[in-house]
Amino acid sequence: MKFFTTTKVALVMLVAIFTSCAVSTKTKQLNTQANTALQAGDYAKALDSYEEIITLAESNGKQAKPQVYQSAGVAAWNLKQPDKAISYLEKVKQNDGAVAETFSTLAKAYKEIDNLSKEINHLEAYVERYPTGVEMGEMRSMLFLAYVESENWEPAANLWPTLDDAAKEQEPYLTGYLKVNRKLEKASLCDELASKLIKLYKNNLEALEYLADKHYWLAENSYLSEMKAYEKNRTNKQYKQLLAAFKVANANYKTSRDYYEKLYKLSPQSSYANFLGNIYTRLENKTKAAYYYKLSKK
Repeated sequence: MKFFTTTKVALVMLVAIFTSCAVSTKTKQLNTQANTALQAGDYAKALDSYEEIITLAESNGKQAKPQVYQSAGVAAWNLKQPDKAISYLEKVKQNDGAVAETFSTLAKAYKEIDNLSKEINHLEAYVERYPTGVEMGEMRSMLFLAYVESENWEPAANLWPTLDDAAKEQEPYLTGYLKVNRKLEKASLCDELASKLIKLYKNNLEALEYLADKHYWLAENSYLSEMKAYEKNRTNKQYKQLLAAFKVANANYKTSRDYYEKLYKLSPQSSYANFLGNIYTRLENKTKAAYYYKLSKK
């Protein structure tokens, strides 16, 4: 009886060893096949093979090697499957197998599914951990735009000097930097950026709006200040000063009007129409003022 029991145990062990060897051989074959496909850009074939490796491992209560999840995630990303890419690449992080491409691909995937906070987390991780990473330029540019979108004005301003020179000439980045400096109230830098944007991209809304606002408030503040001064001191000298101020204010109102009219044509927002109503009121054109006030209520 003991002989048969020992024999049975031995057979079970042999089967287990044979099965393990078969799985190992199959895994090696699949891994070679998957890596070859990945290098050739055949992402569908690569992902199928990597997922078969993962299934084999997990069916035996194990996990595949981090490199397998990494490559599966990259293949999924290239197949425009961000959710699947995230699922695999997060497992790489959990198993301490993350590399630069793990973070860069996760950042792109989280951007694709509109998860801004996790996009920023992975961009920051890449920038901090891989200062010489091959994707550093792209990651910094993405992080800058993500900071602007999330209204992290100071971090965006601090990151700007590190962006590639080519990025600093492109409309999305210049627009973002103007927006940042408007929020930080850096007027002279805003003047410079708005002028540059208008020269390069004449229909840039951020630059047009900045210039429209600038000239409007120059005119309005001057108008109100001089009117207040004249109400306090109704002398001939003060009246002449008031007329001189009105001349300058009117020039600024007209400049602002031109920008707001262009803005309204490009993007008919009620706020732009309201400003135009105010401007035409100051310029004593009641018909146009009424026209734009009516538009502002739509």
